[in-house]
Amino acid sequence: MHICIYTTSYIATDQRVQRTAETLAKKGYFVKVIAQKHQSIKFTPESYKVKFINTLFKKGPLFYMAYNFRIFLSILFSRANAIYSNDLDTLPGCSIGALFRFKPLVYDSHELFTEVPELIGRPTVQFIWRLQEIIFIKKARVVITVSDGIAGELNKRYGVKPVVIRNLPVKKEIEAFPINKPTLIYQGVLNMGRGIELAIDMMSYLTCYHLLIVGKGDIEVSLRKRVLDKNLIDRVQFMGQIAPEKLRTITPTAWLGLSLEEDMGLNYRYALPNKLFDYIAANVPVLVSNLPEMRRLVEENGLGLVAINRGPRELANQVADFFENKKQREQVLQNIKKASGILNWQNEQEKLLETLNVLNKS
Repeated sequence: MHICIYTTSYIATDQRVQRTAETLAKKGYFVKVIAQKHQSIKFTPESYKVKFINTLFKKGPLFYMAYNFRIFLSILFSRANAIYSNDLDTLPGCSIGALFRFKPLVYDSHELFTEVPELIGRPTVQFIWRLQEIIFIKKARVVITVSDGIAGELNKRYGVKPVVIRNLPVKKEIEAFPINKPTLIYQGVLNMGRGIELAIDMMSYLTCYHLLIVGKGDIEVSLRKRVLDKNLIDRVQFMGQIAPEKLRTITPTAWLGLSLEEDMGLNYRYALPNKLFDYIAANVPVLVSNLPEMRRLVEENGLGLVAINRGPRELANQVADFFENKKQREQVLQNIKKASGILNWQNEQEKLLETLNVLNKS
């Protein structure tokens, strides 16, 4: 079967799309990924094809309109037997193209797109995205998402029954050891609502600690200014965007992984971020927000800390107490090692293959 996977993200850094394409290719699918071209990271996978879409507009409504039109044209002239849409920003073009070609459509909702913080407080824009989801989501033969909370919300809104396939990393053995100085890490997009400001503020009360910030995003300039204003430049390091292969050698050097998303809309409330599972795979304990999906994962498996307070001083004290309690930390490290053997893509990919078997029967 020939399947085309569409995304507006950079395939070089989108590990979910990479894992999906790799899994399907190894199972015998002919896979082509159509994505935005990353300007600084080269990416040449061996098991599947990649084609890039360039548009005159790089962001905003005109970008999405142009990109989805290019998706539609791509589908019209493709030999694909099935169309795979990643996130709502590719769904219109994929849905219309699949309809014109009479091909089955898979919709993989990486997040509750209409509830992302960037849309909160912008009711007109939010309504337009919600309208697109209402129109196109039921055109999908298969709907996939990343957490039980998001699956429940999509079911409540549209009557669909998404399959939950979590953002679990491929299990790989990499020899790396924590650095001597207690080090915290945040990895991911530098956008509003991710709790990065809180992580920086917390460092003022963790005077012997170091913080690594890995990623790029809209608020990077303001974050760098915050570090300067708080005189933390010697203890907070911005590492930029790093290819996944290299990142897998950096994450294990940290002592604690941060996922401190704010409760800004249902998307973050129901989130199970990629970085959380990347920390677990690297045998790094985690500190997460007191939000239902993350809290349940961490508490049920004993993987680290749930923030009891979002005050920087109080949070710093919670972190310091954790590292001073040697018995608790050793138990968490044991739990993390056990969880990493279960929470990996090698196990989760079977759900993807079983779900997409319906396409082979159509």
